[in-house]
This record gives sequence, C-alpha cells and structure tokens, in this order.
Amino acid sequence: MFKTNERIRANSKSNLLNLLPFLTKLSENLRRVHNRVNKYLKDPNAKQIHDARTAIRRLDASFLILPKNYRKGSPLSDYVLKCKEFFKINSEIRDLDIIYTKIQKYPSNPQRDNVIEKLKTTRESNLEHAKSIAGSLKSTDTSKIIDKIDVTEKELQKRFDKILARLISKIESTFPVILTDPLKIEELHDLRIACKKLRYLLELLPDEHQGAIKIRKTLQKLQDILGAIHDYDFTTDYLKSSAQSSEEIQEIINSENEERRLKFDEFLRYCKRRLDISPNSFLIMIRSLN
Repeated sequence: MFKTNERIRANSKSNLLNLLPFLTKLSENLRRVHNRVNKYLKDPNAKQIHDARTAIRRLDASFLILPKNYRKGSPLSDYVLKCKEFFKINSEIRDLDIIYTKIQKYPSNPQRDNVIEKLKTTRESNLEHAKSIAGSLKSTDTSKIIDKIDVTEKELQKRFDKILARLISKIESTFPVILTDPLKIEELHDLRIACKKLRYLLELLPDEHQGAIKIRKTLQKLQDILGAIHDYDFTTDYLKSSAQSSEEIQEIINSENEERRLKFDEFLRYCKRRLDISPNSFLIMIRSLN
C-alpha cells in the first residue's frame, strides 16, 4: 500500500519539478489547445476531435498541480473550465462516432437504421454546441493567462506528490478487481481514467526520468486496451437504452459482447505477459515513483 505523504515527499526529490521547465510546458500546453481549437473550427473531423481532447488532457495535468489559488477563480481556471466543457461535449461526439462505426458493419434493418439516424441527429446537435464553445475559446488570449503566476517548486512538488499518490492508490485498488471480474464495468472505467491521468501527469517529469518513460509506455498500452473494452460497454448500453428491443438489436448486442470478451482476454494476456510475472511488475513500477 501507499506510504504516507511525508514519505512520498521524502522519496521524490529526484522527481523534483523545476519551475522554469514546468511553466514553459504549461505555456506550451495552452498554445497547443489554442492551435487545436483553431484547426477544429476549420474541420471538426475525428482527428481534430482526438487532437483537441488530447491537448486538453495535457493542459489539465499541468493545471492540476498548481496551488489552489490558481485552480479556483483565476483567468486560467476559467479557461480550463471552459476547455473541460469543450472536452466533455467532444467526448460525447467521439462516443457517438464509435457506436456509429460499430453498428454500421451490421446488415441494414429498420431497427439498426433507426439507431443510426438517431446517432446522426444527436451528433449534429452536439457538434453545433461544441463549435460554439470552441469559438469562445478561440477568442481568449492565452498568452496573458499565465503572465502573473507566482509559484514555488516546493508547492508544485507537494501538489504533484498528492495527485500521484491518489492515482496510484486508485490503480492499486482497481487493478486486482478487474483481473478477477471482467464485468466490473465501473472499476474498469476508473482504472482506465486513472491510467490515463497518471500517464499525462508523468509527462511533466524531466525527460531523463527513464522510469517514468517506461511506465508511460505501459500506461499507453493499458489505456488502449481498456479504452476498447469501454467502447464495447457504452455501445451495448446505448443500444439497450436507446433502441427498441428487437431480435436484430439483440444480435448486435450479443456480437459486441463477444468481441468485448475477446478484447478482455487480450487484456489478461498482456497483464500476464508484461505485468504480472515480470520482475518489473506494473504495480511495482508505479510504486517506485514514490
């Protein structure tokens, strides 16, 4: 289990976040969001949706380790809050696109076609909302948002360690549950989110931190597999809640569930091959961060 926060801080000196590189990265993350939003407005295709969401995740990771006075009631916090709203609506659009792609491969029938029409209508409405938020973000002068940030390396490290401990604790508690029960959907979702957040948090460490680089690669693989499993889960949930019950829809659900089972088997094989029996066990690696 976890060490106390005092022990974590004592053992994380080698991970110390230098102030200037951090502020440089924060500024870069702001510019990246701004640039991705501009490209999104020109053509909000799947790639631009993905790139905008990724940029916002990186900005949020750097934003979250700032002291509370910058995370509440500041120009930066207002901007990040709007970014999160933009992120949320685009996540919904991305989910709709995933569902559309999945069910489009099945033979046409009235029930399936009705679901597709609903997806298109909802997506169009969400996209208009997302464009409105993007327009507001575009009008913000991000170059002035962090001009007056006054923070110490000690404050950054303290906040970094706190979030690091929280994410590792979540992974430690959910990982064993998922390995023994593939239908623990909530825990699977929590594990996926924790892996994703930890990955972006570790990007804030210096490039010479080889341990963090290795763990980020593992987190990326886990994130990809768990994300695919999650896609099957919300697709079947959507069909159950939004589609009229029919034999054709149930066949789609059954097929998606079978593909989900195969993807979960891939997850188990990866864990056994790369994480469980290896001396560099995943849980051992992430504990070594503190």
